[in-house]
Amino acid sequence: MEGFNFSRSKHVKNWTQRVELGPSRLNLSELLRNRRNVYGFQSRAIPDKSLLRILEDARHVPSAGFTQDFDFIVVKDPTIRRELATAGHQSDYLLEGLAKSAFISMAPVIVVPCGNKKRFEAKYGRAEENARLPWWLIDAGFASFALILSAFEHGLAASFLGVLDDEKVLQILSLPMDSSIIPLALVPIGYKDPGEEVLWTQRSRKTVRSRRGLDDLVHWNAW
Repeated sequence: MEGFNFSRSKHVKNWTQRVELGPSRLNLSELLRNRRNVYGFQSRAIPDKSLLRILEDARHVPSAGFTQDFDFIVVKDPTIRRELATAGHQSDYLLEGLAKSAFISMAPVIVVPCGNKKRFEAKYGRAEENARLPWWLIDAGFASFALILSAFEHGLAASFLGVLDDEKVLQILSLPMDSSIIPLALVPIGYKDPGEEVLWTQRSRKTVRSRRGLDDLVHWNAW
């Protein structure tokens, strides 16, 4: 997931203040442009009220045939967070200078969105015969994005980390071993560490950030 250029955004100052003060008043267009993966979190806890609201927002996404074929595993336990950080290759982020600190295990909450193939099949039968696409993963992706946008709306930050050691995640979270519940990613959520901005600037300088224009992405009436 890409972010935005802080030096060019007129919303940066106000948005930074809102992160400290509480829920933002950014509209959807602003949220989409201001949201980015964050690789440094403070350890302070997220108020339960905010966390529950974020989870509530995330469950109101479309799903195939309203199967609601996704689940969230919400991890607060420090030991489990450290184990998930290992499964999410936290050490590689640190080694490559992409993260300021042990950002996955430092985040007070890690949400693991999962596709629930079993729930899809309960309505439509065997997925291999009755699904053109793996809708349980697509719907879990919808829910993940809603989760992240809601976190930013509530003055928090988040990351979507999809490179996982799947076997470790299955064991850590005691997930079924029959591939009926598929962990999509780790989504650490918390208050952004202000010091993370330095690394964000460094990462931006190393990467050519040229977002494709509509002319390169949109096809009218046919390819």
